[in-house]
Amino acid sequence: MSAAPLTFKAILCVNACVWLAALWFALFAPAAAAQSPNKSWDYPPFGATDVALFQAFEQSCSKFTKWPSHRQLHKTNKIFGTAGQWASICREGMAKGANGLESYLEGRLAKVQLNHKPGGRDEHTNYAVKFTGYFKPVLEGSKRRHGPYQTPLVARPKDLVVCNGKTGQRLPNGSCRNPYPTRAEIEKNIQNYKVLVWLKDPVSAFFLHVQGSGTVELDTGGVMHVGFAAKNGHPYVAIGKTLRDRGLVKAPVTADKIRDYLEAHPDQVDEVTHSNPSFIFFSVTKEEAPGAMGVKVTGGRSLAVDRDYIPLGIPVFVKTTNTYDDSPWERMMFAQDVGSAIQGPVRGDIYFGHGPLAGKRAGRQNASGKLWAMVPKENVGMQAVVAEADPMPAAEVKPAAALAATAAAEPPVTGLLVPMEPITSLTPTLVLNTSEAAVSATQPMPEILGAGL
Repeated sequence: MSAAPLTFKAILCVNACVWLAALWFALFAPAAAAQSPNKSWDYPPFGATDVALFQAFEQSCSKFTKWPSHRQLHKTNKIFGTAGQWASICREGMAKGANGLESYLEGRLAKVQLNHKPGGRDEHTNYAVKFTGYFKPVLEGSKRRHGPYQTPLVARPKDLVVCNGKTGQRLPNGSCRNPYPTRAEIEKNIQNYKVLVWLKDPVSAFFLHVQGSGTVELDTGGVMHVGFAAKNGHPYVAIGKTLRDRGLVKAPVTADKIRDYLEAHPDQVDEVTHSNPSFIFFSVTKEEAPGAMGVKVTGGRSLAVDRDYIPLGIPVFVKTTNTYDDSPWERMMFAQDVGSAIQGPVRGDIYFGHGPLAGKRAGRQNASGKLWAMVPKENVGMQAVVAEADPMPAAEVKPAAALAATAAAEPPVTGLLVPMEPITSLTPTLVLNTSEAAVSATQPMPEILGAGL
Protein backbone atom coordinates (compact mmCIF):
# COMPACT_ATOMS: atom_id res chain seq x y z
CA MET A 1 0.00 0.00 0.00
CA SER A 2 1.58 3.33 -1.04
CA ALA A 3 1.77 6.33 1.32
CA ALA A 4 -0.54 9.26 0.71
CA PRO A 5 1.21 12.34 -0.75
CA LEU A 6 1.90 15.24 1.63
CA THR A 7 -0.45 18.18 1.37
CA PHE A 8 0.83 21.71 0.73
CA LYS A 9 -0.03 22.73 4.34
CA ALA A 10 1.86 19.73 5.76
CA ILE A 11 4.94 20.61 3.73
CA LEU A 12 4.80 24.22 4.99
CA CYS A 13 4.49 23.00 8.60
CA VAL A 14 7.48 20.68 8.31
CA ASN A 15 9.62 23.40 6.75
CA ALA A 16 8.64 25.88 9.45
CA CYS A 17 9.50 23.44 12.26
CA VAL A 18 12.90 22.68 10.74
CA TRP A 19 13.63 26.40 10.32
CA LEU A 20 12.63 27.22 13.93
CA ALA A 21 14.74 24.35 15.31
CA ALA A 22 17.77 25.53 13.35
CA LEU A 23 17.26 29.12 14.53
CA TRP A 24 17.04 28.04 18.21
CA PHE A 25 20.21 25.97 17.93
CA ALA A 26 22.12 28.80 16.27
CA LEU A 27 21.07 31.35 18.89
CA PHE A 28 21.07 29.40 22.15
CA ALA A 29 23.08 26.19 21.90
CA PRO A 30 26.53 27.86 21.72
CA ALA A 31 25.74 30.03 24.75
CA ALA A 32 24.51 27.03 26.73
CA ALA A 33 27.64 25.09 25.89
CA ALA A 34 29.87 28.04 26.81
CA GLN A 35 28.26 28.33 30.23
CA SER A 36 29.19 24.78 31.26
CA PRO A 37 32.67 24.00 29.89
CA ASN A 38 33.46 21.77 32.87
CA LYS A 39 30.08 20.17 33.42
CA SER A 40 31.61 16.73 33.97
CA TRP A 41 33.47 17.95 37.08
CA ASP A 42 31.39 20.70 38.66
CA TYR A 43 28.84 19.58 41.19
CA PRO A 44 26.38 22.25 42.32
CA PRO A 45 24.82 22.40 44.85
CA PHE A 46 28.02 21.08 46.43
CA GLY A 47 26.74 18.30 48.61
CA ALA A 48 23.44 19.82 49.72
CA THR A 49 21.53 16.60 48.93
CA ASP A 50 20.56 13.46 50.82
CA VAL A 51 22.46 11.39 48.26
CA ALA A 52 25.73 13.20 48.99
CA LEU A 53 25.25 12.70 52.73
CA PHE A 54 24.61 9.00 52.17
CA GLN A 55 27.73 8.68 50.00
CA ALA A 56 29.93 10.26 52.68
CA PHE A 57 28.33 7.99 55.31
CA GLU A 58 29.10 4.94 53.15
CA GLN A 59 32.76 5.96 52.94
CA SER A 60 33.16 6.18 56.73
CA CYS A 61 31.27 2.93 57.20
CA SER A 62 33.61 1.15 54.79
CA LYS A 63 36.27 1.58 57.49
CA PHE A 64 34.16 1.18 60.64
CA THR A 65 32.81 -2.20 59.54
CA LYS A 66 36.33 -3.57 58.90
CA TRP A 67 38.02 -2.42 62.09
CA PRO A 68 38.11 -4.63 65.23
CA SER A 69 34.90 -4.03 67.15
CA HIS A 70 36.76 -3.13 70.36
CA ARG A 71 38.87 -0.44 68.70
CA GLN A 72 38.41 2.97 70.31
CA LEU A 73 37.99 5.78 67.77
CA HIS A 74 39.96 8.17 69.99
CA LYS A 75 43.00 7.22 72.00
CA THR A 76 41.85 8.95 75.20
CA ASN A 77 38.26 10.15 74.81
CA LYS A 78 35.78 7.29 75.12
CA ILE A 79 32.79 9.46 74.25
CA PHE A 80 33.49 8.85 70.57
CA GLY A 81 32.84 5.15 71.02
CA THR A 82 34.21 2.00 69.43
CA ALA A 83 34.31 0.69 65.90
CA GLY A 84 31.72 -1.89 66.98
CA GLN A 85 29.27 0.82 68.02
CA TRP A 86 29.73 2.64 64.74
CA ALA A 87 29.46 -0.56 62.71
CA SER A 88 26.04 -1.12 64.28
CA ILE A 89 25.07 2.49 63.50
CA CYS A 90 26.27 1.92 59.94
CA ARG A 91 24.09 -1.13 59.45
CA GLU A 92 21.03 0.64 60.79
CA GLY A 93 21.73 3.84 58.88
CA MET A 94 22.37 2.10 55.57
CA ALA A 95 19.03 0.35 55.91
CA LYS A 96 17.29 3.74 56.11
CA GLY A 97 18.51 4.74 52.66
CA ALA A 98 19.43 8.23 51.48
CA ASN A 99 16.02 9.71 52.30
CA GLY A 100 15.95 8.52 55.90
CA LEU A 101 19.62 8.65 56.93
CA GLU A 102 19.80 12.21 58.27
CA SER A 103 16.76 11.89 60.52
CA TYR A 104 18.05 8.54 61.78
CA LEU A 105 21.46 9.96 62.69
CA GLU A 106 19.92 13.01 64.36
CA GLY A 107 17.84 10.69 66.54
CA ARG A 108 20.59 8.17 67.24
CA LEU A 109 23.44 10.61 67.98
CA ALA A 110 24.03 13.58 70.29
CA LYS A 111 25.78 16.80 69.25
CA VAL A 112 28.60 17.85 71.56
CA GLN A 113 31.12 20.69 71.53
CA LEU A 114 34.71 20.02 72.55
CA ASN A 115 35.92 22.26 75.35
CA HIS A 116 39.29 20.90 76.37
CA LYS A 117 42.50 19.66 74.89
CA PRO A 118 42.87 15.90 75.57
CA GLY A 119 44.65 15.60 78.89
CA GLY A 120 44.29 19.19 79.98
CA ARG A 121 42.84 22.67 79.64
CA ASP A 122 43.01 24.40 76.26
CA GLU A 123 43.24 28.12 75.55
CA HIS A 124 40.74 27.84 72.68
CA THR A 125 37.82 27.02 74.99
CA ASN A 126 34.50 28.29 73.60
CA TYR A 127 36.07 30.18 70.69
CA ALA A 128 34.28 30.35 67.38
CA VAL A 129 35.54 27.83 64.84
CA LYS A 130 37.21 29.11 61.69
CA PHE A 131 36.15 27.39 58.44
CA THR A 132 38.18 27.53 55.25
CA GLY A 133 37.83 25.39 52.12
CA TYR A 134 39.72 23.16 49.71
CA PHE A 135 38.99 21.34 46.46
CA LYS A 136 40.48 19.00 43.85
CA PRO A 137 41.67 20.78 40.71
CA VAL A 138 40.96 19.47 37.22
CA LEU A 139 43.67 20.49 34.75
CA GLU A 140 44.46 20.02 31.08
CA GLY A 141 47.59 18.10 30.26
CA SER A 142 49.53 15.94 27.85
CA LYS A 143 52.01 13.08 28.26
CA ARG A 144 54.03 14.70 25.51
CA ARG A 145 55.62 18.15 25.75
CA HIS A 146 54.31 20.25 22.89
CA GLY A 147 52.49 23.50 22.13
CA PRO A 148 50.94 25.00 25.25
CA TYR A 149 51.77 21.95 27.41
CA GLN A 150 55.00 23.22 28.99
CA THR A 151 54.59 22.98 32.78
CA PRO A 152 55.89 19.69 34.26
CA LEU A 153 54.33 17.57 36.97
CA VAL A 154 57.27 15.66 38.41
CA ALA A 155 57.51 12.14 39.86
CA ARG A 156 59.31 11.48 43.12
CA PRO A 157 63.03 11.35 42.20
CA LYS A 158 65.26 8.47 43.22
CA ASP A 159 67.84 10.83 44.70
CA LEU A 160 65.35 12.19 47.27
CA VAL A 161 66.51 10.68 50.55
CA VAL A 162 66.58 11.19 54.29
CA CYS A 163 70.07 11.98 55.56
CA ASN A 164 71.25 13.68 58.73
CA GLY A 165 67.66 13.43 59.88
CA LYS A 166 66.45 15.73 57.11
CA THR A 167 65.24 15.57 53.54
CA GLY A 168 68.22 15.72 51.23
CA GLN A 169 69.70 14.74 47.87
CA ARG A 170 71.89 11.72 47.28
CA LEU A 171 74.80 12.77 45.09
CA PRO A 172 76.52 10.56 42.47
CA ASN A 173 79.57 10.09 44.76
CA GLY A 174 77.35 8.63 47.49
CA SER A 175 77.35 11.66 49.75
CA CYS A 176 74.27 13.63 50.72
CA ARG A 177 73.31 17.23 50.14
CA ASN A 178 71.05 19.07 52.58
CA PRO A 179 68.69 20.52 51.67
CA TYR A 180 67.24 19.18 48.42
CA PRO A 181 67.16 21.61 45.44
CA THR A 182 64.55 24.38 45.54
CA ARG A 183 61.56 24.81 43.24
CA ALA A 184 63.55 27.12 40.97
CA GLU A 185 66.51 24.71 40.80
CA ILE A 186 64.28 21.72 40.02
CA GLU A 187 62.44 23.51 37.23
CA LYS A 188 65.70 24.84 35.78
CA ASN A 189 67.09 21.30 35.56
CA ILE A 190 63.86 19.54 34.59
CA GLN A 191 65.76 17.27 32.18
CA ASN A 192 67.10 15.43 35.24
CA TYR A 193 63.63 14.46 36.45
CA LYS A 194 60.86 12.12 35.37
CA VAL A 195 57.86 14.12 34.17
CA LEU A 196 54.50 12.42 34.64
CA VAL A 197 52.53 14.89 32.54
CA TRP A 198 52.97 18.33 30.99
CA LEU A 199 50.28 20.78 32.09
CA LYS A 200 48.77 23.55 30.00
CA ASP A 201 48.33 26.23 32.65
CA PRO A 202 51.29 27.11 34.94
CA VAL A 203 49.04 28.93 37.42
CA SER A 204 46.72 25.94 37.81
CA ALA A 205 49.81 23.75 38.12
CA PHE A 206 51.00 25.81 41.10
CA PHE A 207 47.57 25.52 42.72
CA LEU A 208 47.80 21.75 42.24
CA HIS A 209 51.02 21.79 44.27
CA VAL A 210 49.14 23.61 47.01
CA GLN A 211 46.17 21.24 46.95
CA GLY A 212 48.26 18.07 46.88
CA SER A 213 46.12 16.02 44.47
CA GLY A 214 43.92 16.43 41.44
CA THR A 215 42.82 15.12 38.06
CA VAL A 216 44.35 15.82 34.66
CA GLU A 217 42.24 15.63 31.48
CA LEU A 218 44.61 14.44 28.75
CA ASP A 219 44.71 15.90 25.26
CA THR A 220 44.45 12.37 23.83
CA GLY A 221 41.33 11.57 25.84
CA GLY A 222 40.89 10.01 29.24
CA VAL A 223 42.03 11.28 32.62
CA MET A 224 45.00 10.86 34.94
CA HIS A 225 44.60 11.00 38.72
CA VAL A 226 47.63 12.30 40.60
CA GLY A 227 48.41 12.51 44.29
CA PHE A 228 51.09 13.71 46.69
CA ALA A 229 54.22 11.51 46.67
CA ALA A 230 56.86 13.57 48.47
CA LYS A 231 58.16 17.06 49.14
CA ASN A 232 61.60 18.60 48.66
CA GLY A 233 61.72 19.57 52.34
CA HIS A 234 61.91 23.34 51.98
CA PRO A 235 59.53 25.51 54.03
CA TYR A 236 56.40 26.72 52.30
CA VAL A 237 56.31 30.43 51.45
CA ALA A 238 52.88 31.81 50.55
CA ILE A 239 53.01 33.54 47.17
CA GLY A 240 49.99 35.56 48.23
CA LYS A 241 52.20 37.14 50.86
CA THR A 242 54.89 37.72 48.22
CA LEU A 243 52.42 39.59 46.03
CA ARG A 244 51.03 41.55 48.96
CA ASP A 245 54.47 42.54 50.28
CA ARG A 246 55.42 43.81 46.82
CA GLY A 247 52.25 45.88 46.65
CA LEU A 248 50.93 43.89 43.68
CA VAL A 249 47.82 42.51 45.39
CA LYS A 250 45.84 44.21 48.13
CA ALA A 251 44.73 42.43 51.30
CA PRO A 252 42.77 40.34 51.93
CA VAL A 253 44.62 37.99 49.60
CA THR A 254 42.44 35.36 47.94
CA ALA A 255 43.04 32.60 45.42
CA ASP A 256 41.04 34.56 42.82
CA LYS A 257 43.24 37.64 43.30
CA ILE A 258 46.40 35.56 42.96
CA ARG A 259 45.15 33.83 39.82
CA ASP A 260 43.90 37.07 38.24
CA TYR A 261 47.26 38.79 38.79
CA LEU A 262 49.38 35.92 37.47
CA GLU A 263 47.17 35.37 34.44
CA ALA A 264 47.39 39.09 33.66
CA HIS A 265 51.20 39.02 34.07
CA PRO A 266 52.38 35.67 32.62
CA ASP A 267 55.96 36.97 32.43
CA GLN A 268 56.03 37.12 36.26
CA VAL A 269 54.70 33.62 36.98
CA ASP A 270 58.12 32.00 37.39
CA GLU A 271 59.52 34.84 39.49
CA VAL A 272 56.54 34.82 41.86
CA THR A 273 56.18 31.05 42.21
CA HIS A 274 59.92 30.64 42.70
CA SER A 275 59.65 32.81 45.82
CA ASN A 276 58.21 29.61 47.32
CA PRO A 277 61.12 27.11 47.47
CA SER A 278 58.82 24.23 48.43
CA PHE A 279 58.14 21.71 45.66
CA ILE A 280 55.72 18.77 45.57
CA PHE A 281 56.42 15.50 43.74
CA PHE A 282 53.47 13.43 42.52
CA SER A 283 52.50 9.88 41.70
CA VAL A 284 49.83 8.52 39.37
CA THR A 285 46.94 6.89 41.23
CA LYS A 286 44.37 4.44 39.88
CA GLU A 287 41.58 6.41 41.52
CA GLU A 288 41.20 9.80 43.09
CA ALA A 289 43.58 10.36 45.97
CA PRO A 290 41.73 9.56 49.22
CA GLY A 291 41.44 11.69 52.32
CA ALA A 292 43.49 11.03 55.44
CA MET A 293 41.01 8.38 56.55
CA GLY A 294 41.82 6.44 53.41
CA VAL A 295 38.41 6.98 51.82
CA LYS A 296 37.08 9.07 48.96
CA VAL A 297 36.04 12.53 50.14
CA THR A 298 32.63 13.86 49.17
CA GLY A 299 32.11 17.43 47.95
CA GLY A 300 30.16 19.48 50.48
CA ARG A 301 30.04 16.62 53.01
CA SER A 302 33.68 15.91 53.96
CA LEU A 303 35.52 18.06 56.49
CA ALA A 304 39.21 18.22 57.41
CA VAL A 305 39.69 18.38 61.19
CA ASP A 306 42.35 17.95 63.86
CA ARG A 307 42.07 14.29 64.77
CA ASP A 308 43.60 14.93 68.19
CA TYR A 309 40.17 16.38 68.98
CA ILE A 310 37.78 14.72 66.54
CA PRO A 311 38.47 11.19 65.29
CA LEU A 312 38.21 10.55 61.57
CA GLY A 313 35.02 9.02 60.26
CA ILE A 314 32.39 10.40 62.60
CA PRO A 315 29.65 12.80 61.55
CA VAL A 316 29.89 16.43 62.64
CA PHE A 317 27.51 19.35 62.39
CA VAL A 318 28.77 22.58 60.83
CA LYS A 319 27.13 25.98 61.23
CA THR A 320 28.91 28.76 59.34
CA THR A 321 28.63 31.00 56.28
CA ASN A 322 29.49 30.18 52.66
CA THR A 323 31.56 33.28 51.96
CA TYR A 324 31.26 32.82 48.19
CA ASP A 325 27.68 34.13 48.30
CA ASP A 326 27.16 34.86 52.03
CA SER A 327 24.59 32.07 52.29
CA PRO A 328 24.15 29.97 55.46
CA TRP A 329 26.09 26.71 55.58
CA GLU A 330 24.36 24.49 58.13
CA ARG A 331 24.63 20.78 57.54
CA MET A 332 25.85 17.41 58.72
CA MET A 333 29.30 16.50 57.41
CA PHE A 334 31.90 13.80 58.06
CA ALA A 335 35.40 14.20 59.52
CA GLN A 336 37.36 12.37 56.81
CA ASP A 337 40.50 14.43 56.24
CA VAL A 338 43.21 16.38 58.05
CA GLY A 339 45.42 19.36 57.25
CA SER A 340 48.75 20.76 58.37
CA ALA A 341 47.05 24.07 59.23
CA ILE A 342 43.96 22.47 60.76
CA GLN A 343 45.00 22.43 64.40
CA GLY A 344 42.88 22.48 67.54
CA PRO A 345 39.11 22.34 67.98
CA VAL A 346 38.68 25.78 66.39
CA ARG A 347 39.53 24.87 62.78
CA GLY A 348 37.70 23.07 60.01
CA ASP A 349 38.31 22.82 56.27
CA ILE A 350 35.35 22.20 53.97
CA TYR A 351 35.93 20.03 50.91
CA PHE A 352 33.94 21.54 48.03
CA GLY A 353 34.61 18.97 45.29
CA HIS A 354 36.21 18.99 41.82
CA GLY A 355 36.85 21.62 39.24
CA PRO A 356 36.79 25.40 38.79
CA LEU A 357 33.40 26.10 40.38
CA ALA A 358 34.41 24.21 43.52
CA GLY A 359 37.75 26.01 43.39
CA LYS A 360 36.14 29.44 43.40
CA ARG A 361 34.13 28.57 46.49
CA ALA A 362 37.07 26.95 48.27
CA GLY A 363 39.33 29.91 47.51
CA ARG A 364 36.91 32.39 49.05
CA GLN A 365 35.82 30.33 52.04
CA ASN A 366 36.91 32.03 55.25
CA ALA A 367 34.26 32.38 57.95
CA SER A 368 33.74 31.73 61.64
CA GLY A 369 31.07 29.43 62.98
CA LYS A 370 30.41 26.49 65.25
CA LEU A 371 31.31 22.82 65.07
CA TRP A 372 29.62 19.93 66.87
CA ALA A 373 30.89 16.35 67.00
CA MET A 374 28.11 13.75 66.78
CA VAL A 375 28.49 10.77 69.12
CA PRO A 376 26.35 7.83 70.25
CA LYS A 377 23.85 9.14 72.80
CA GLU A 378 24.70 6.41 75.30
CA ASN A 379 28.30 7.71 75.44
CA VAL A 380 27.46 11.25 76.56
CA GLY A 381 28.97 11.90 79.98
CA MET A 382 31.60 9.15 79.72
CA GLN A 383 34.40 11.72 79.86
CA ALA A 384 34.46 15.30 81.10
CA VAL A 385 36.37 16.78 78.19
CA VAL A 386 33.18 17.57 76.30
CA ALA A 387 30.49 20.12 76.84
CA GLU A 388 26.90 19.30 77.62
CA ALA A 389 25.08 17.65 74.75
CA ASP A 390 23.39 20.15 72.45
CA PRO A 391 20.31 18.73 70.67
CA MET A 392 20.11 21.52 68.08
CA PRO A 393 22.67 24.25 67.39
CA ALA A 394 20.98 27.62 67.59
CA ALA A 395 23.78 30.08 68.31
CA GLU A 396 24.22 32.88 65.80
CA VAL A 397 27.48 32.77 63.85
CA LYS A 398 29.63 35.73 64.84
CA PRO A 399 33.24 36.41 63.83
CA ALA A 400 35.77 36.08 66.63
CA ALA A 401 38.15 39.01 66.94
CA ALA A 402 41.09 36.75 67.68
CA LEU A 403 40.42 34.66 64.59
CA ALA A 404 39.99 37.70 62.41
CA ALA A 405 43.32 39.11 63.60
CA THR A 406 45.04 35.80 62.89
CA ALA A 407 43.52 35.61 59.42
CA ALA A 408 44.67 39.12 58.56
CA ALA A 409 48.20 38.49 59.76
CA GLU A 410 48.66 35.13 58.05
CA PRO A 411 46.29 33.88 55.33
CA PRO A 412 45.27 30.28 56.09
CA VAL A 413 46.78 27.35 54.25
CA THR A 414 44.50 24.41 54.79
CA GLY A 415 43.36 20.90 54.00
CA LEU A 416 45.02 17.64 53.07
CA LEU A 417 44.29 14.73 50.79
CA VAL A 418 47.02 12.23 51.65
CA PRO A 419 47.65 10.49 54.99
CA MET A 420 51.16 10.60 56.39
CA GLU A 421 52.06 9.07 59.74
CA PRO A 422 54.98 10.47 61.77
CA ILE A 423 57.98 8.16 62.16
CA THR A 424 59.11 7.16 65.63
CA SER A 425 62.83 7.31 64.97
CA LEU A 426 64.89 9.19 62.42
CA THR A 427 67.55 7.64 60.25
CA PRO A 428 70.97 7.80 62.00
CA THR A 429 73.31 10.62 60.99
CA LEU A 430 75.01 10.11 57.61
CA VAL A 431 73.08 6.92 56.93
CA LEU A 432 70.81 7.28 53.92
CA ASN A 433 67.24 6.05 53.92
CA THR A 434 65.84 6.04 50.41
CA SER A 435 62.48 4.42 51.10
CA GLU A 436 59.49 6.46 50.01
CA ALA A 437 57.80 5.89 53.35
CA ALA A 438 60.77 7.23 55.29
CA VAL A 439 61.09 10.35 53.13
CA SER A 440 57.39 11.12 53.22
CA ALA A 441 57.11 10.48 56.95
CA THR A 442 59.67 13.12 57.91
CA GLN A 443 58.14 15.84 55.77
CA PRO A 444 55.32 18.27 56.47
CA MET A 445 52.13 17.59 54.56
CA PRO A 446 51.33 19.56 51.39
CA GLU A 447 50.02 23.06 52.01
CA ILE A 448 46.40 23.10 50.93
CA LEU A 449 44.51 26.06 49.60
CA GLY A 450 42.37 28.15 51.92
CA ALA A 451 41.48 31.83 51.67
CA GLY A 452 44.80 32.95 50.26
CA LEU A 453 48.04 31.15 49.40
